[in-house]
Amino acid sequence: MITRRILTIALLISSTAAFAQIEPVINDEWIPDSRMEQHEQFKAGDYAFPAKPRNKWNIGISLGLPFVAGDVAPELFGSADGPSYGVGLNIRKGLGYLTSLRIRGSYGNIYGTNNSTHAIENNRVLNGQFANNPDRGDGVDYSNNVWIPNYNSTVIDGGVDLIFNLNNLNFHKAETRFLPYVYAGGGVLTYSTYYDATDANGDIYDWAGILQGLSDNNMNTADDRDQAVADALDGTYETLAETSTKSFEKSSDRTLRWAGSLGAGVIFRMGEKGNFELGFEHRTTLMGDNLIDGQRWESGGTQTPASDVYHFSQVTLGFNIGKNAQQPLWEVNPLGFIYNKLSEIDPANLLADADDDGVIDYLDREPNTPAGTPVDTHGVSLDSDKDGCVDSEDPEPFSTPNLPIENCQNVFLTENRVNEIIDERLKGIDLGAGSNWYLPMIFFDLDKSNIRPDAVASLANIADIMGQYDKLKVEVVGYADTRASESYNLKLSENRAKAAIEYLTSKGVAESRFVMKYEGEANNLIPDARRESEHQMNRRVEFHIVD
Repeated sequence: MITRRILTIALLISSTAAFAQIEPVINDEWIPDSRMEQHEQFKAGDYAFPAKPRNKWNIGISLGLPFVAGDVAPELFGSADGPSYGVGLNIRKGLGYLTSLRIRGSYGNIYGTNNSTHAIENNRVLNGQFANNPDRGDGVDYSNNVWIPNYNSTVIDGGVDLIFNLNNLNFHKAETRFLPYVYAGGGVLTYSTYYDATDANGDIYDWAGILQGLSDNNMNTADDRDQAVADALDGTYETLAETSTKSFEKSSDRTLRWAGSLGAGVIFRMGEKGNFELGFEHRTTLMGDNLIDGQRWESGGTQTPASDVYHFSQVTLGFNIGKNAQQPLWEVNPLGFIYNKLSEIDPANLLADADDDGVIDYLDREPNTPAGTPVDTHGVSLDSDKDGCVDSEDPEPFSTPNLPIENCQNVFLTENRVNEIIDERLKGIDLGAGSNWYLPMIFFDLDKSNIRPDAVASLANIADIMGQYDKLKVEVVGYADTRASESYNLKLSENRAKAAIEYLTSKGVAESRFVMKYEGEANNLIPDARRESEHQMNRRVEFHIVD
C-alpha cells in the first residue's frame, strides 16, 4: 500500500508543477525573452511545463563519394582522369526533440565507364559527328558505328531536409553518443556531363577494333575489357553529352532539375562537452532525368525505361555553435529532466509534513507555515480578502479590499477625516458658485450611480440641515474616477448627481433648491489614484452651500 502511494505521488510530482521545490536544470540564460514568462511560472510552480530553451546551431562540412545509378557503370575510386569525389556544406537547427531542419548544398565530380559497346545510331551527339561513315547514304554498313559509353559529370545539389531523430529520447540512459536519423527533402539539382569520345589527336576511338583485338587474343574477360578501355581513354572528356533538350547546342552546358531526396545517417558525438559531431550519411536523389550519365540507350537501340538516380555517401564533421544556448535538441534527452527530479525524491521522507499544515513538504511552497495557519492546496498561508494580511493575523479576514490597511487593521474613513482630506485637497482652489462650507459627501461603487446604504446617514444629515434652513440652496456636483472614457464618466457623474437629488426630494426637500453640476473625472480629489481606496475617493457627489 505504501509503495503504491509513493509511486502515485512520485508521478504527480513528475507531471505537475511540483518541480517548483527544486531548482530546474534548465539554465535561465538559455530562455529567450519571449518565453521567460512561462519559465518564471514554471519555477514558481504555476505552470506544469518548462519553457523551451534556446539550442545551438550545427554547421557541417562533408566529404564523400557521389555516384549515379543509371546506364553507365560508375567509376567510384578511379578513372582515366581521377577518382569521383564530393564536398558539401549544411546548417542544421532543431525544431523540437524529434525533428530538425537542415539547409544543405553539395558538389560532386563523377566518372563512369562501361566495358561493352553500344550503338550510336540514336545518340544525337555521336550520330553523324563520330560515325565511321558520316554520309549516312543508302547501303552504308553501320556495324562499326559503336562506342564504349563513358562520362564525367559535375553535379551541384541543394535544398532543405526535414530530419527525424531516432535515439535521443532514451528511457534507460541520460544521454547517448550514437544518434541515428532519417530524413526527406526537396530542392534543385544541376549537372553538366561530358564524354571522352576522341583521343589526343581528335580522332574517334576505334572501339570495334580494340575489342576485336582482345577477342582475337582470347582476352575477352570483363577484367581484360576494363583494362583495355582504361588504356585507350585519354581522360579529356571533351564532348558535351546528349541532353534532354531538342538540341544539344545550348548557351550553357548545365541542366537544371527539381529534385527530391531520401536518406539516413548516424551521428557520433565527440569532445568532452559534445560540441563536435562525426556523421556518416547516404543520400538518394530523384530528379526524373535519364541523362545525368549521358546515356539513355540500350545496346539494341531501345531507350532505357528508368530515370537515373543520384547517390551521395558522405562523412560529415559538425560544429555546434551558439551563445547562451543548450546543445542541439537532437542531442538532448528530455526525459532526463524528469528522471533528475525523481532521483531527488527521498522515499523515506516522501510524506513528511514539517509544518503539519496538511501539505507534504515536496508540494509545499511555504514549508514553515506557523502552526494553526490556514493554507491553500500549495501550503501557502490564506489571505481570503486579498488585503496583504494573512487570515491568521487579520482581525477581519473577509473585509472589503476597498479599505486601506495599516498594521493589518482596516482604516475607516470618518466624517472628520473626509473633511480633512477635502480641505487638504482643495486648498487654493477656486470654489466657483459654491461657498467654502461643505456638507458631507457620499461615495459610489465602481460604474454605479445608485445610493449605497452607507450614504443614507449623510443624505439624512443634509436633508435635516435644509429643513432647518428653508432658504438654503445646495449645489450638487457629481464625479467619477478615471477608469473609463471621458464622455462615459461625464454621463456617469451626471447620473450620480441626479440620484442624490432624487433621494433628497423623496425626503421632502423641494427640487428647486438644488443646483446640479457634473464634472466627470475632472477635479478629482486624488488625481493620480492607483489603489482601489484612492479611486473610491474620486467616485463621489459633493454638496456645496450656494451663496
